[in-house]
Amino acid sequence: MAKMSRKKPDVLRVAVIGAGAMGRAHCATIVEQVDEMQLTAVVDSQVEVAEEVGKSHDVPAFATVSDLLASGAADAAMVATPHPLHLPVVEECLAGGLHVLCEKPLAETVSAADRMIHAAEQADRTLGVMFQRRFEPVFEAALNFVRDGGLGDVRRTLLTLPDFRSQAYYEANAWRATWSGEGGGVLINQAPHLMDLFILLGGLPQSLRGHAVTSPMHDIEVEDKAEALLHYANGAVGYFYASTTEPKYHETLEIIGSRGSLSYRRGQLECIAYDADVDCISADSDSIWRRPEIKDVTPTVEPVPDNRLQGRLMTNFARHVVFGEPLRCDAESARQSLELSNAITLSSHQDGPVTLPIDRDEYDALLARLRAESRPRKKKVRLDARETDPGLV
Repeated sequence: MAKMSRKKPDVLRVAVIGAGAMGRAHCATIVEQVDEMQLTAVVDSQVEVAEEVGKSHDVPAFATVSDLLASGAADAAMVATPHPLHLPVVEECLAGGLHVLCEKPLAETVSAADRMIHAAEQADRTLGVMFQRRFEPVFEAALNFVRDGGLGDVRRTLLTLPDFRSQAYYEANAWRATWSGEGGGVLINQAPHLMDLFILLGGLPQSLRGHAVTSPMHDIEVEDKAEALLHYANGAVGYFYASTTEPKYHETLEIIGSRGSLSYRRGQLECIAYDADVDCISADSDSIWRRPEIKDVTPTVEPVPDNRLQGRLMTNFARHVVFGEPLRCDAESARQSLELSNAITLSSHQDGPVTLPIDRDEYDALLARLRAESRPRKKKVRLDARETDPGLV
């Protein structure tokens, strides 16, 4: 076993828990991109996997979180297990005195996210979430536009998230695309990143009517297409769509407000400002043909490669813990995308509208039933498939 790493001043010692494809990528990112972090341990229930990854980085390997805690090898943990395992791992780490940076989604149910947030508060430790797209310059600019009042009151929202996954992707791990192993499909796995930004920019709806299905393209039991009509407390309306059945080319986010609008299409941001609030124009203008004057106020941004975004997020997390800098991916705000995801699933299975926040017990009962009915895969699972998304490395 590798020797314990000596603690460096002003550097956060981090253990990566879960040495699958994502965990291995996180190990490499810490080592190659994050000066404020020091990789000091690897944890995986498959001992040979943990030892392999630990040896590659010359750090000790552990089979359990309790072994890690007993070693004193880390000040923080990065959790990269399958998300239904996040809750027990995160709670144990927090109770053991570790700060935690958790992969998205925070959990498969919003009730589990509630427990994690409460555990962090009780332990007085930081709980962050890996929503690295908040660090894309275009979305940093969009968030600044909203915070500066560029939208005014939200009037309409739109989020379309087409993406593609092959059957081989779903067969790469036994837990993927099953109710028992993942707790959902596109809503819980592929969609959360932009759902997170959609909510940060436009807010959570007050109620929705959702519909989720499994297409003939995939031999899976969870949804690979989902849509919802959204209704907001101020009367605004919206539409949401996500799938893993078509190319990502048409990914679109749009928020229309009373003072301006923003849109994101194919990687490009557009911010628009009106010369006055539309309510004021409507009430005060004597002209029957008065319309808002539109000005393009899109800021110029320098792009950052996708494989650097996680490093930016990790740096912020470490600097928050070590130096007290503001945390940009906190669990409280990250819970909102899970609230929306669970609400769409609940609405679809109840075949009716639901209000947000959802009834936690009602959703947990639904998921328990779906897990009880979960079926084994018909095709062979490629248990050796530990390939990281090439866009992240």
